[in-house]
Amino acid sequence: MTLRSNLLTHLARGASRKPLTPKGGNKNYYKGTGSGAMGSFVNGTSHYRIDPTKVRQLVVPDLQDFKLKAYVSWSVHKDNYTVTKQDYLDAAEKSRARV
Repeated sequence: MTLRSNLLTHLARGASRKPLTPKGGNKNYYKGTGSGAMGSFVNGTSHYRIDPTKVRQLVVPDLQDFKLKAYVSWSVHKDNYTVTKQDYLDAAEKSRARV
């Protein structure tokens, strides 16, 4: 009888097929952001070296003389502008030159 009731209970609950999120794991589960490391450890030491090509950068347009509004109309068309890796590296060089 217990085998039959355990089997029915197991079938009724079923397995969760949803993606695993940090709320679904235990207290030590850290899913991360998927963005990867910004550098690496130097061999033989405990020092961490940041690689400038791996640093996360936000591409923000120039907001000089730009009036922000609280509402954006649905009729505004989205621009399809792609940013290449070389654009990021050029921006990093410019920011390093300023410092």
